[in-house]
Amino acid sequence: MPFDPAVAAQQAFAKARQLSERGGELGEELAAAVEAEERFSSSAGEDASAAYRELVAIGARHPEASYFLEFLVYATWCHLMDETVPEHFKRGVTLCQQLLRHLDAGGEAERVKRLRSIEQSFRAGLGETSDDVMGYEADTLQGGD
Repeated sequence: MPFDPAVAAQQAFAKARQLSERGGELGEELAAAVEAEERFSSSAGEDASAAYRELVAIGARHPEASYFLEFLVYATWCHLMDETVPEHFKRGVTLCQQLLRHLDAGGEAERVKRLRSIEQSFRAGLGETSDDVMGYEADTLQGGD
């Protein structure tokens, strides 16, 4: 990947927080997200895993919160370093697909580029070859389809 997922996670969370403070993204769940993110980023083991699960649950309740979902993509990658299980690779692919559908409609080329890169890494972790990824991308609806 041509970027650091931990740094990208911090940047995406900061943007989600900023938008939430103005009434967007997470709304009233901002405080819970901030608390869970602090625990996630400052601990390890079961405490970090529990905080990660809380963050995922918040994201599930806010599927339109694009910066928070982007944070979850990168947080999922970071969480893989502690807990390398197929579930996290699959979640990463799902989050990327969800977010890319939203972003592809609205542009934001740099975000899309990073998300496609990390999606390929998640897919590689599942044992999918680059041919599998290319086949998936060929089958994905493109603008104007």
